[in-house]
Amino acid sequence: MADIVFNIPHYLVFHGNLDVTGMRKISHSSVRFLILAIFFTAITVSCYSAVDSSYSEERAHELNETVMCPVCPGESIDQSQNPLAIQMREIIKDKLDQGWSDQQIKDYFVERYGPSVLLAPPSSGVSLIIWIVPPIIVIFAILILILVIKSMTKNRLINDRLQKVNPSKKQVSEYSKRLENIIDEP
Repeated sequence: MADIVFNIPHYLVFHGNLDVTGMRKISHSSVRFLILAIFFTAITVSCYSAVDSSYSEERAHELNETVMCPVCPGESIDQSQNPLAIQMREIIKDKLDQGWSDQQIKDYFVERYGPSVLLAPPSSGVSLIIWIVPPIIVIFAILILILVIKSMTKNRLINDRLQKVNPSKKQVSEYSKRLENIIDEP
């Protein structure tokens, strides 16, 4: 039995699984698999790069969407290709690198270009009316629509009742004859 245990490596060498040093042989398909695994791991790690700067692209993009280009009416600096908009995008990146908050950056642009530079008007002061009036108008419009629909259905019901009571021509002529007889009597 001892011969069998000691002869196992020689059996494996003979059948091609181990080389003469006793190390396991690696097949070509295993080597290819390992190379592909290392390659895809390297690509995945290289694509996932940590942002070294203090600002994130996502935050800069969100701010770019909230600031309006002063030259292009109705366009954010994210959409505009005007040189001023490009310069404003760079200012946002610089301010984010310096650690400024979103509100500080918005205030910076409001100081230079006025409150109209923000795509969303501030919800305070006179601008509060802009936020309150549209929902109130929508609510009133819905209420008026409901009242109009109710009155239309009510009028239809009344018309349906009148049509049920509506006498025929023969009944009307008989009634008018009776009225004439009553009127003609002295």
